[in-house]
Amino acid sequence: MECNIYKGKRKPDHYLFMPADKPVKDIPDSIQQMLGEIEYVMNIDITEESKLAQSDPVTIINMISEKGFFIQIPPKNEVDIDTKEY
Repeated sequence: MECNIYKGKRKPDHYLFMPADKPVKDIPDSIQQMLGEIEYVMNIDITEESKLAQSDPVTIINMISEKGFFIQIPPKNEVDIDTKEY
């Protein structure tokens, strides 16, 4: 699946994946508001065998087929700190 990837100025660590033939203006208003002004990052052809840094390619393909887009959200880096030591 050929996809365009975008990022939002309000949430620059969130990435929006959309089919390359679909205009970015077709995303729901709530997504547009969450991301803010949207900026093109790159075009990529995603297959089930693709190796991606964070997200599973099958999940991306399925979500785009279902919803028309996929949003990659960065993983939470939770640290368990014993504050008694500090």
